[in-house]
Amino acid sequence: MAQILLVGEDWRTRALLRAQLIEEGLEVEAHESVGAALRDSENAALLPLLLVAGVSASGDPAADLDQLARWSRKIPVWVIASRSVIDEKSLQGRGFESVLFRPVDLGKLVEQIKRRVARTKS
Repeated sequence: MAQILLVGEDWRTRALLRAQLIEEGLEVEAHESVGAALRDSENAALLPLLLVAGVSASGDPAADLDQLARWSRKIPVWVIASRSVIDEKSLQGRGFESVLFRPVDLGKLVEQIKRRVARTKS
């Protein structure tokens, strides 16, 4: 299993973030949907060190957040959301390690992910 698991329906953003993380030496697996990502994780011998999921463009953000909240008990989960789509209060107390709101600077996000992975490995 990859170190980082990315989820997001916007393929351009997903591909760009994946490419930047790979360039930084991280193993990254990317999926279009939360369901597909979690199914792959269930079958993996090792869980990823971090799951980063954009849920604003999802067909059912509430269901995705419920699935991610269950997985946040197993692995650190970062959620990227849009205030116009998801009520900020619905994200509180769900066990997410980090909640980021759009717009997100991808360069800064890459640096945050690198620091998080380095902390996990040490």
